[in-house]
Amino acid sequence: KSAKDLEGKKVAINTLKNINESAVRESVRKDGGDPDKVKFVELAFDQMPAALDSGQVDAACAVEPALATIKSQGGQVIASPMVDVAQGTTVAMYFTSTRYQQQNADVVKKFQEATAESLAYADAHPDEARQIITTYTKIPASVLAQVTLPKWPAEPNKESVEALAKLGEEDGFFKKTPDVDALLP
Repeated sequence: KSAKDLEGKKVAINTLKNINESAVRESVRKDGGDPDKVKFVELAFDQMPAALDSGQVDAACAVEPALATIKSQGGQVIASPMVDVAQGTTVAMYFTSTRYQQQNADVVKKFQEATAESLAYADAHPDEARQIITTYTKIPASVLAQVTLPKWPAEPNKESVEALAKLGEEDGFFKKTPDVDALLP
């Protein structure tokens, strides 16, 4: 199986017309398929394993810990959508308004520094990162042990954000490509 095989299939994503839909569509395109032939179904990540198991959907664009659960149930990875967008795709960022940043420059700077420090620490100490996850989630230890931890870069990957912006326009999510330079520091 490959991403092209998703044509005519139901694929679970957490939100329609978001980063995951763009990424799956790009995986299908890169594999020679037509993403317009994929039927996207909106499901919460934690509902995806059961939906796959019951046949409600044929595939899922899942994140951890749902991905580890799906693999433990015999599911197979057929594509890496975020990698198909760009190597090191940025999937999350913090934003503030220009006004807040101008009025609270010191707070913003300290927040950026603290965030960068904590992300570097988590990257360097995966066992401790897993332990911290148990303090604010109910992920069973057996599942958490199988979870693939992400990389936590302190800076956004501008090229990946630009690629996502272009895909968003190409896929009809935006009327025009957002100005990435205006959004990023």
